[in-house]
Amino acid sequence: MSPKDLTRQHLNEKKMMQIASVSGDQPWICTVYFVADDQQNLYWLSFPLRRHSQEIEKNSKIAIAVPVEFDQPVIGIQSEGNAVSVNDSKVIKNIMKLYIDKYGQGKDFYDNFVAGKNQHVLYKFTPESFVLFDEKNFSGNPRQIWKIL
Repeated sequence: MSPKDLTRQHLNEKKMMQIASVSGDQPWICTVYFVADDQQNLYWLSFPLRRHSQEIEKNSKIAIAVPVEFDQPVIGIQSEGNAVSVNDSKVIKNIMKLYIDKYGQGKDFYDNFVAGKNQHVLYKFTPESFVLFDEKNFSGNPRQIWKIL
């Protein structure tokens, strides 16, 4: 498989990613559940008062990491790009369908969002590129870059 195909496969299969945000000169990292759309944008739900959410509102530049293998050979995905909160009800409805398919929960999120009852916010990460670090499939050159066009 190509690095692009492997990255897509991993993003659709894996459930957790780390988000690195920054405020001033102080970085912060947290772990969230996520889903990917067909363009490989990544989405997660969070409370707007969480540290990473507040930092994203001030500085949309973030980095993410998705661990694929937790032992050797090392496989993981890294990316940098921009994150924003999502307020478009059509996008939220479509992304929540992905959440329900992947996690089996979130059925009430859209209805609660429309009714103004939900405390969570949906965030979208738009990657500039992905780095697949894969010692299993690319042992001679494990760092594979996929530029998003």
